[in-house]
Amino acid sequence: MNPARETSRPSYISLCPAEPFRIFFPLAVLVGISGVSLWPLFFSGIHKFYPGIMHSRMMIEGFLGGFVIGFLGTAMPRLLSAPPLRGWETWTLVVLHLTVAGLHIGHQLLLGDTVFAVQLILFGVFLLRRARHATDLPPPGFVLVGMGYLAGLVGTLLWLGGMNGWVSGSAMMLGGLWLNQAFVLLLILGVGTFLLPRFLAIEGIRPLDEERRASQEWVLRAVTAGSVGVAILLSYWMETAYAAVNAAAVVRGSCVLAYLLFIVPIHRTSKPGRTVPMAVNIALASLVLGLAFPLFWPGQRVAALHIIFLGGFSLITFTVATRVVLGHSGYGHLFRTRLPVLLGVIALLLIGTALRVIGDFFPEQRTGNLNWASYLWMGAAAMWGLAILPKVRLPDVGDENHAPVSAAMKPAAPRP
Repeated sequence: MNPARETSRPSYISLCPAEPFRIFFPLAVLVGISGVSLWPLFFSGIHKFYPGIMHSRMMIEGFLGGFVIGFLGTAMPRLLSAPPLRGWETWTLVVLHLTVAGLHIGHQLLLGDTVFAVQLILFGVFLLRRARHATDLPPPGFVLVGMGYLAGLVGTLLWLGGMNGWVSGSAMMLGGLWLNQAFVLLLILGVGTFLLPRFLAIEGIRPLDEERRASQEWVLRAVTAGSVGVAILLSYWMETAYAAVNAAAVVRGSCVLAYLLFIVPIHRTSKPGRTVPMAVNIALASLVLGLAFPLFWPGQRVAALHIIFLGGFSLITFTVATRVVLGHSGYGHLFRTRLPVLLGVIALLLIGTALRVIGDFFPEQRTGNLNWASYLWMGAAAMWGLAILPKVRLPDVGDENHAPVSAAMKPAAPRP
């Protein structure tokens, strides 16, 4: 690296407001490790409470929610060619994020969910403010990103309403499913329309971000994405209102598989052998397998969820986050090489997923398997964090020795 550039490097704190991933990704990893550690602490007798709900909230609102806000807070202004987040906006979201995690650790479920809803509302407001300055439309698949955001917000509000007796038990359960599942699932599908063809090096696919005007093609793609999102959201309603678990699984799994095959499409990977396509394919296969799992083992819904979360959501989150961090720190060229750290993450998450699922089929092994699955997930998160997260301190200096580092995101527009 050029010494002159090294001396003029902006401080880490000054980089965070316009690129929130730099602060949210490290926080999300720490919250995730805390949330997973609850199980070994419980089984060792250190924690006396059963951490089921606390664990799920730490992982959804803290771990995955942190990555969502960090990614979208960085990407959306760029995609809209709008100004980045301001300092007070980013740091407000950070304080709320830490507050959510602290409240859940302190057994304050209702307050934690309430602050999370406030965080989502403010985040939506901040992004809508960018839309006033937008010169481009987002990719059409980002209709699903908006639906995922609403699923998380409305799901949280329905859950809170049920806990306070304001809505029916069925509506409360629907809110729980939207928050815990649809929130991230729809976000992954929406962002995946934009990123996965790049990650998988799919040939013959015109980059979807080139269609950024309100053309007939953009509208058609947006309507298609929205229809898939509506069907997925309704599948959870079928599950809670009519106990139609199998029918809901068929609708949900079919929609996801069809979207990935025909809209992305994942089956046309053209450059096998690279770490990133491998990670994405494994994550998406885990996602589809987990969604289809209840059709074959309807009594093992928790096992199915952990296939989705460990092998699917976690792996694709680490993969996308790797692209973001490397691409914004001057190391984008590494994303097209063999990444040993990502190979290690794949191995640990897959072994952890297998142990977690086996534990549900063999109750006598459940405690040991759950502990080992927890250790493996924490190991994967720590390995990834130690290898990748130090680069969040580095700006993209445009080193001439590096390939373009931010092809997946347009440069942020200057402040008006």
